[in-house]
Amino acid sequence: MWAITHYDALKEALRNEPEAFVRNMTNWRALAEGELNRANPMVAMLDGMDSMLQSNDPDHARVRRLVQKTFTHRRIQHLRPQVEAVVDQLLDGVEAAGRERTVDLKSEFAVPLPIRVISDLLSIPEEDSATIQDLTTRALSGLHPGVMEEFWAFIDDTIERKRARPDEGLISALIAVRDEDEARLSPKELRDNILLFYVAGYETTMGVLTSGVQALLEHPDQLELIRTGQVAWSQAIEEILRWQPSAATLPMMFTARDGVRIGDVVLDKGEPLLLAYLAANRDPAVWEHADTFDITREAGAHLAFGHGPHHCLGAPLARMELGIALPAVFERLPDLHLWGERPGPAPSLLMHHPASLRVILARHVGRGASMVAA
Repeated sequence: MWAITHYDALKEALRNEPEAFVRNMTNWRALAEGELNRANPMVAMLDGMDSMLQSNDPDHARVRRLVQKTFTHRRIQHLRPQVEAVVDQLLDGVEAAGRERTVDLKSEFAVPLPIRVISDLLSIPEEDSATIQDLTTRALSGLHPGVMEEFWAFIDDTIERKRARPDEGLISALIAVRDEDEARLSPKELRDNILLFYVAGYETTMGVLTSGVQALLEHPDQLELIRTGQVAWSQAIEEILRWQPSAATLPMMFTARDGVRIGDVVLDKGEPLLLAYLAANRDPAVWEHADTFDITREAGAHLAFGHGPHHCLGAPLARMELGIALPAVFERLPDLHLWGERPGPAPSLLMHHPASLRVILARHVGRGASMVAA
């Protein structure tokens, strides 16, 4: 497959759907002609997928309209008090644990926060949160054959439970639409988009939150600019999104016809293209010293949330979560420091964020706390 790594080329490709580029694995020539092993992790994860991320207009627009009202500004702001309460509750736990030991801020804060927010939006019971996290992590790693079958079974069970006992969440609303008129939402579209909500609503925000805390702790001069009011949190968050978006690459677009040109390359119909957002967000032709984390730079039009008809519906929700969580971390834990060696990235076909984020609360060092790694 090819990867579109430059900013202008990626933005242009995203803008030119569906004239030059289309989605959905049925458009992959080599797969259709039997040249690829369907057990390949990338193929297995996406084969037969019909979510909004993998569909084309008019189907994409039809389904997007059904869920758009869930992500309105008013609905997102309605969630703000709940997000603030969850953030405070989780940081209470971090503070308490930090008196006795080092804390993995990823597992104890960055993971549960978006899980609880998306679970509320979908009206998923708390006891299912660990299952969603586990299935999402294993599915994206590419290391667990058969995990997609587990994921589909979990979603099918969720749909049946919601159908028997509907509630006010998004899943129940979509089930009602589907049961009323299958022309508006097919059974397969219902299932595939529920999976998309799980993955996109949890994994991406979790990754940016983890990477953002690590970036600021590794760049104390940048953090000081925020603490002294020289740079607003909103500007810093946009730089975090540019510099370290969770979705390093997203699959997949395919050339819709012969003779599609990307830069100096001309491609025939049916060629696969990875959307390399992390690379495009560090394109030196667009940003000076693009590999440098610099919250003072003017917020450019990064591609962390995509562009064009598939621009991320959940972008306002993600920005709201980050805008609450990141300031709270550094206000509640002013003496936060990284502990030990930096971890490598979590195993993933597509995502990029630290495998863990081990920290200490310096106020407790030398005051009876053992600071053992937990």
